[in-house]
Amino acid sequence: VDILVGTQMVTKGHDLPHVTLVGVISADAALSIPDFRASERTFQLLVQVAGRAGRGETPGRVLVQTYAPEHHAIRFALRPDVLGFLEHELRDRRELGYPPFSRVVLVRVDALDEKEAERGAAELAGAARGVARQAVGSADALYVLGPTAAPIAKVRNRYRFRVMLRTASRESVRRGALAVHAAIPRLPRAVRVAIDVDPVGLL
Repeated sequence: VDILVGTQMVTKGHDLPHVTLVGVISADAALSIPDFRASERTFQLLVQVAGRAGRGETPGRVLVQTYAPEHHAIRFALRPDVLGFLEHELRDRRELGYPPFSRVVLVRVDALDEKEAERGAAELAGAARGVARQAVGSADALYVLGPTAAPIAKVRNRYRFRVMLRTASRESVRRGALAVHAAIPRLPRAVRVAIDVDPVGLL
């Protein structure tokens, strides 16, 4: 085989000793995903795929197509500089209050009726805000974001909304999640709810 064309799966641990050139098309696509881990995933993917080139005796080259060559995930991946990326990413996350400097709960709501799903998400957000008001201005402050339509707003004819809870306090995240859970029985039975503590993905 002279040319291998594939998705991200070609990066996953395959030992291909005769690969001398790797090309990444539209590397920016992963950066545009609305998730605070988008840079981390892009960096990880580029480092992995770059590692496919030059594994044998012949040196390899890596070409990356991007509209954002100055983005830190791409710059550090192509060096590669893991520590540099970590320092940059941790600084950004500290400033914005994202993990590992906070805890996150993602509440996913879906229903066949769009308005019903939106009202359900608003009801759960209101329950969480009741807890948030008790901790305003303290180290236990709980931030409630949403409700808003999910990035993938409709799946299998079900409309999807989400609410995010964010706090640096383990106790606040627990109380917020419990308040949301206690409010679920007030929703119509057609509305489905999932409470994801420390979610791996935000889609």
